[in-house]
Amino acid sequence: MENTQKNSKNKTIILTGMMGAGKSTVGSILSRKLKLGFIDLDSLIEETHKLTISEIFKKFGEEKFREMECDVICGIEPGRNLVISTGGGIVESKRNINKLREIGRTYYLRAPYDVLYERIKHDTKRPLLMTKDPKATLKEILDRRKMKYECADFKIDTVEKSAKAITDEIIEIYEKING
Repeated sequence: MENTQKNSKNKTIILTGMMGAGKSTVGSILSRKLKLGFIDLDSLIEETHKLTISEIFKKFGEEKFREMECDVICGIEPGRNLVISTGGGIVESKRNINKLREIGRTYYLRAPYDVLYERIKHDTKRPLLMTKDPKATLKEILDRRKMKYECADFKIDTVEKSAKAITDEIIEIYEKING
């Protein structure tokens, strides 16, 4: 379950998973309960560039957004003991994955695509889903990323669990590792 090659002094929790997995919600709760700083990468990118994620995609495209994402993650120093909520596509880059592993332990918030779709189907702020068939698009994206997500240090199933239950599960793992 645990990647034992991790730096045991680094207590940073990194949440990965698809859009709709609950990374931002769970991350916010975790940071409060554990009294750790919180970084929502998408929000940080929006603040830094004074544009929404949708505006960045529309104006510059996905490739430029991924560069911005990489710049932000590469600017986070290991050892800061944070909770980091990543964007769903962070795993698309091997460089990002390697950097995340330097920074902390990764927790994949896992759910099947039909559950994810139900959670986000009315959200109009998901640029990758602005297609004729967003459900099929979501499935394609999940299928492409799934193996990369599964490489996380810990997998947390989120189906039929509240944000509090997911948070409690992560805290239990965190406290077991960090004493």
